[in-house]
Amino acid sequence: MSHFELYDDENTLLMIPGPVFLHPKVQRILSRPIFGHRTNHFRGILAECEEMLKGVFGTNGTVFMLTGSGTSAMDAAVRTFISPKEKVVSFIGGKFGERFADIAQSAGANVIRVNVEWGKAIKPDLVKKVLEEHPDAKAVTITHNETSTGVLHPLPEIAKVVKKYDAYLIVDGITSVGGDYVKMDEWGVDVMVSGSQKCLGIPPGLGFVAISTELESVLEKMEKKNSYYLDLKTYYKYWKKKGDLPFTGSVTLFYALYESLKMIFAEGLEARIQRHRKMARAMRKGFTDLGFELFAEKGYESNTLTAVKYLPGMSDNEFRTRMQKHGVLIAGGQAHLAGKIFRVAHMNMTGEREVLTVLAVAELVMHEMGVKPKGSGVKGAISEILRE
Repeated sequence: MSHFELYDDENTLLMIPGPVFLHPKVQRILSRPIFGHRTNHFRGILAECEEMLKGVFGTNGTVFMLTGSGTSAMDAAVRTFISPKEKVVSFIGGKFGERFADIAQSAGANVIRVNVEWGKAIKPDLVKKVLEEHPDAKAVTITHNETSTGVLHPLPEIAKVVKKYDAYLIVDGITSVGGDYVKMDEWGVDVMVSGSQKCLGIPPGLGFVAISTELESVLEKMEKKNSYYLDLKTYYKYWKKKGDLPFTGSVTLFYALYESLKMIFAEGLEARIQRHRKMARAMRKGFTDLGFELFAEKGYESNTLTAVKYLPGMSDNEFRTRMQKHGVLIAGGQAHLAGKIFRVAHMNMTGEREVLTVLAVAELVMHEMGVKPKGSGVKGAISEILRE
C-alpha cells in the first residue's frame, strides 16, 4: 500500500524565513525557455532589473547582481572593500551578524566582535562607544533585520553614528530589502547586500550588493584583488563597459527576478511595506493572544518574520512536526535558541489568508498537544487587520 499525505512537500504552506512561496506568475516564468546570456535581449532584462533594484535599495548607486546565495553577496562586499589585516568592527546580535564576522575573519581582517544578547537590539550608543575605542576601523558590519531572532535593528540611527567616523558601513539587508524601509542614500549606508529568496520573492540563487555612488569612485581606483568570482571591481568593469555580467548568470532566475520586481512596483513600494507591517502586527497580536511571548525586544520587532518563545514544557519538534502535518512549515531556532523559539515569516506575498491560516493551525496544534490557548489568535489578528 502506498503512503499518502494530504500535505506533502508540494502542497505545504511555506512560512519559513526563506525560501518563500512563489506567486504563480513567478512560478510559471521559471519554465520559460532559456536564451543566451550574452545577448542584447538578456542585457535588457539585466538593465531593467538593476534599475528596479535601485528603487528597492533606495540608492542611486550601482546594484551588482551575483549568481549565488545571499551569503555570496556578503562575501563579495567584505572581500572587495576590506583588505587583509584591516580592522573590521562586527556587531553581532544573532546568527547572521555572526556570519558577517566569520566572513571578515576568513578574508584576513582584524575582526573586533561586539556581541549583544540575542533578541536585543543593537543601539546607536553602543555603536558610538565601540567606534570611539576603535577609531581606526576600516568598516562596520551589521545586520539590519536579524533573521535568527526577529529583531529589526535601528539602522537609520546607527548609520548616523557610523557616518561620523571614517569607516564603511556594510549592512546585511537580506530579510529587509523589498519588505521594509531601506533607504541607503538617505540613511548614509555605504554597502548593502540582499538575496533573492526572501522579500524579493524568487527562488534561492541570486545575491545582490548595492553600493553608494561615493563607493563607485573607490571601486574604480582599486587595484587589489581579494577574490576572483566575487570581486566587485570585475563586475563593475563589465557592467559599465557592456551592461553585462562577467560570469554566466542564472538566466532563469533573472527572468523570475524581472517578473517579481515588476509585481513589487505594480503594488507600489510604500503599499508593499505597509502590507508587510500590517501582517507583522497581526501575526504578533495573534501569537500573544494565544498566550505566547515574542522573542524580540519590544519596539524592535521585525516586520518580515516573527520569533516566538515556546511555552514551558512545549516540545519544539512536536509543535513544528504537527504544524507541518497540517500543511504549514515554520522554522525553529538556530544555535543556542534551538528548541526555545520558533520563527514564522510573513514576507513577499503573505497576506491575511496566510496569517490567519498559520494562527488557526497553531491553535489546533496547541489543543492536540494539551496546551490551552489563552485566547483566540485568529480573533486577535483580525482585530489588527481591521485596524485603520
